[in-house]
Amino acid sequence: MRKYENHVQKIKSNVLIEVARLAFKGDLETQISTIPFKVNPGPEEQYRCCIFHERAITSDRVQMAIGGNPHMPGIIEVLESACDQCPVNRYAITEACRGCIAHRCLNSCPVDAIKIQNNKAIIDYNKCIECGKCKESCPYNAIADVMRPCRRDCPTNAIKIDHRKKAVIDYDLCISCGACVYQCPFGAIQDKSEIIPVIDTINSGSKHLYAMVAPAFATQFDFVDLGQVITGIKKLGFRDVVEVALGADLVTKHEADELIKMKYHDKVLTSSCCPSFVEYIKKKFPELQTHISSTVSPMTATARLIKAIDPEAVVVFIGPCISKKKEKQKTSDTDYVLTFEELAALMDAKDIQLESLESTPLNNASYYGRKFAASGGVTLSISNYMAEQGVEGIVSLACDGIEACDKALKLLKFNKLEADFIEGMACKGGCIKGPVTMHHGPKDLKALDAYSKMAFENRTADALSVFENINISLE
Repeated sequence: MRKYENHVQKIKSNVLIEVARLAFKGDLETQISTIPFKVNPGPEEQYRCCIFHERAITSDRVQMAIGGNPHMPGIIEVLESACDQCPVNRYAITEACRGCIAHRCLNSCPVDAIKIQNNKAIIDYNKCIECGKCKESCPYNAIADVMRPCRRDCPTNAIKIDHRKKAVIDYDLCISCGACVYQCPFGAIQDKSEIIPVIDTINSGSKHLYAMVAPAFATQFDFVDLGQVITGIKKLGFRDVVEVALGADLVTKHEADELIKMKYHDKVLTSSCCPSFVEYIKKKFPELQTHISSTVSPMTATARLIKAIDPEAVVVFIGPCISKKKEKQKTSDTDYVLTFEELAALMDAKDIQLESLESTPLNNASYYGRKFAASGGVTLSISNYMAEQGVEGIVSLACDGIEACDKALKLLKFNKLEADFIEGMACKGGCIKGPVTMHHGPKDLKALDAYSKMAFENRTADALSVFENINISLE
């Protein structure tokens, strides 16, 4: 049986399931108002101040499940009704304050926001600018930094706090990495869902609906055989399930060829697989955009491959990534994007018991294509492919997380990078640690490795040989 990693995930899942159930039955429009009462039956509240507040938040989650606010430019939104539990002020004087006479906190404050009252330091929040100098100066570490998790973990400072003390997203800075979604302890930040158009396509009886599963799926349904998950996806109404790792094999070949050309011109290439990494370059290092690989992502490559075989295909990417939803908006290749959380909700809504299903084999990609899901996997795949082609002398750098990416890009900016290729992953650990994976555990890497070793083909070239007569653009 699937276990939830935390209560936030369970609450979000309950809403998605109820929305999906009504949508599958065709009753969503007439019964959508009943969902808050099903999810929060009352009369007692569970998590908030009262049952009415809980139902208001659920109503906002329902709105996100049916597509969110169309006037919001981003794919991530703050649920205002849920954003009310974080400390209003960032710094707080704790009981560890000894009332010392040095008063370093007072003297370090540039705006005179620190006062001494009854021999203890206090903060005048009307003056405080949250610079942190008081905390740095305190010899007892008596000043706590209770910065909101969403702000703390946003790599581009896209999370702001408005006059009502609620979080808001600056979409001009946001790279859709989903760090804020994962880190918010109250689930007050959420990604927009596309489960409704996917369900509508299923209900239409389409014979051309395809699922593209990211290789990180090997780490998500650890309570059943992966082949049973494939069968479950088909029972939902998908004609076939294709590995995005196959698109990764296509990307490996194309990006390796591109890297060789860049090396010839003494220029560094940065990977294009992670859309958040690409956006980070564009927004934080715009002068480095010419270094970004022109090769499409594995998701786009797989979608183009499917549509080259079946021109009527409707393709749905299923993975651990929120920024893939943003990437989809910029291309016309992938029709819809679902997360693993949303896939699980669709199966629960249809009462599909994975444990009881027969196993369907999935063997589209190579060992190296499947390894794309872990940090360093792109580098491993490209290096192996070039070695197979007899190419030597390429130096690659795998950057695990935005902080490592930022460091490498700064070196590149000042011509101090001693590498020919930068693999950038916004999520530390790679796609298997994506913000909407259903769990983040120490066994994820082992599960991916086991799944990779199950591949029928070990070499990228062998996995692609069957598609030699199919021509698709990878730029």
